[in-house]
Parts: sequence; C-alpha cells; structure tokens
Amino acid sequence: MTKSFKLYSIIWTICLLVFNIVTFVSSAQMNIIRGNFWIGYIFILLTFLGQLYCSYIVLKEENFKKMFYNISLLLVSYISIFLIMVIGTVCMIFSVPMWISIVVCVVLTGSFAVITITTCFAINVVSNIDKEIKSKTFTIKKLSTDVEHLINIAQKEELRNICKKVYESLRYSDPVDNIVLSEINQQIQNEFKTFEDAINENDTEIAQVVSTELINLIDKRNKECTLLK
Repeated sequence: MTKSFKLYSIIWTICLLVFNIVTFVSSAQMNIIRGNFWIGYIFILLTFLGQLYCSYIVLKEENFKKMFYNISLLLVSYISIFLIMVIGTVCMIFSVPMWISIVVCVVLTGSFAVITITTCFAINVVSNIDKEIKSKTFTIKKLSTDVEHLINIAQKEELRNICKKVYESLRYSDPVDNIVLSEINQQIQNEFKTFEDAINENDTEIAQVVSTELINLIDKRNKECTLLK
C-alpha cells in the first residue's frame, strides 16, 4: 500500500463518516422505516466502496506514467459516486415507488461497472502497447547507451571521434525491431562486441575498420526497416 493511497483512504473514510452522520441526523432519517431509504443508502455505500477500489488501482502505481493512464478510471469513479449520491438521496427523501428506485439504482450502478471494466481494459491495452514498444526498441537504444559509455572511457581523441561516428549512426537509425531483423541485429551486436574490445584495448586501427563495418550494417538495417513499413 503506497503512501498516497494511505492518505487518500483517510480522506475517503472522513467523507464516508460525514455522509453517514448527515444522513442519520437529517430529515432523511425520518424515512428510515421505508424501503426506499435503504435502497438509496445501500447503493450509495456500494458506490463509495467501488470508488475506493478504483482509487486503489490508480494510487497503488509508483510509476507516474501508469498512474497517468489510470486517471480516467478515477474520473469515472467520481462521476459515478456523484450521480449515485444524487439519485440515492432522492430515493431516501422522497416517496418514489420502490420498483423505480431499484431499477434506476441498478441500471446506474451496472452502467458504471461496465464503464469501469471497459476503462480498465483500455488502460491495460495502452500499457501493454507501451511495454511492447519499449521491448522492440531495446536493441538499438542499448547500443546507443553503450557507445556513449565508450566515448566517455576512450583514452584517445581519435578513438572518441570514431565512437561518435558510430553513435551518430545509431542515433538516427530506426529503433523498432522486427523478427525479420533478428539476423542483422545479431550481426550488429557481434560486430559491436569486437568494436568495444578494440576501444578498450586502445587499438585505433581495428576500431576504425570495425566501425566502418558496423556503420554499414546499421545502414543496411535501416534500409530493411524501410522495406518492412
């Protein structure tokens, strides 16, 4: 349980207590023996619990991006609790036929339950797409990070310049992977390992030769990416 949700649960508890106190000390409690009172009260209570659950889903995330995706769920829960409280209050105070109260509350609650489930599904789809994109761009992004590291540790200016050329080639390449690219990706990774060893050993001659081959492979990969689009 995150600190945000703990704080929110305190606010939620206070709101629920205020609702109960206002309900049972106001004129609404005069109708407490009527079935309509309990219909309105129970559905409002259920909506409070549903809203707390939605808040838990949103606030349990420590990843701010995922939390942002879940904001729509929080909005749906606030709209639902507002409307149910309005309808429930009408049921508790006025002499509405019991069957009408039940039908309206059930339809509203069911509608918001469906919307909440649909919203959760949409959030998961978007989140999974985001994860898939990250996994599909991992190879090139990792190589770019590795080259940046080599630039920092290279002991010769000439080696640093060679690394910068490779970095620029990776920087402007298409990062998205495809199963069709698996062979050339492996070739690039193998060549990069040789290039990395050359930089670590301060071998300018080998680093120059391998960097040229590496840049050619990256260029070839970019052309294959273009064909796949």
